[in-house]
Amino acid sequence: MAKPVVVTHLGATSSFQLSKLERRKLYGARRRIPVDAVGEPCTRAALTDDGAVLITAGMTAQRWFDPDGRQVETKEIGAQDSDGVPLAPVPSTLGEPVDLQGPLPATDLLDLAITSVYCLEPESIDEGLAASLQTGQLWRFPFNYRADFRSETGFLVANEHGIFLMVGVPIELRFLEPNAPPPPDDEEAADDDLDFEML
Repeated sequence: MAKPVVVTHLGATSSFQLSKLERRKLYGARRRIPVDAVGEPCTRAALTDDGAVLITAGMTAQRWFDPDGRQVETKEIGAQDSDGVPLAPVPSTLGEPVDLQGPLPATDLLDLAITSVYCLEPESIDEGLAASLQTGQLWRFPFNYRADFRSETGFLVANEHGIFLMVGVPIELRFLEPNAPPPPDDEEAADDDLDFEML
């Protein structure tokens, strides 16, 4: 079982177990399985460029190599900012008390690019926080599921179906002067479109 989300509201601590809310849990999922002429499931494979080797599942793995061809272990890989300065790892916030900020207007949530949604099951909840959530108030706090190089932002919200944690990254809006040329396309974002057939 994962460590709980622990938050502090006006000096009182509340603890929640979390489970990820996924599209397939809400709407179900379909999977297309190709079959051969006699109805047996097909397996995916690929040929090498020279056509000499048939590559099936389990025959390849991702590895990191430096310019000299030396394999680099994952623990050696770090991150740096745009100026090349190494970034310090951000620890996980699970199991650690984090102060809530708020209550906040719902418009603050609209400025968040949401990456994950979790259902929260209270282990212990402060009465004041519970009453606040029941009236529709939102609370914000820094959230990091696992240690990495970027802390995300979590919003604690509730409705008649339960308590939820909405996690994401604040959106940085780029405003243009009148008659300014449009900004360049974000090629990286364009490649990140979801294929809902895969869910």
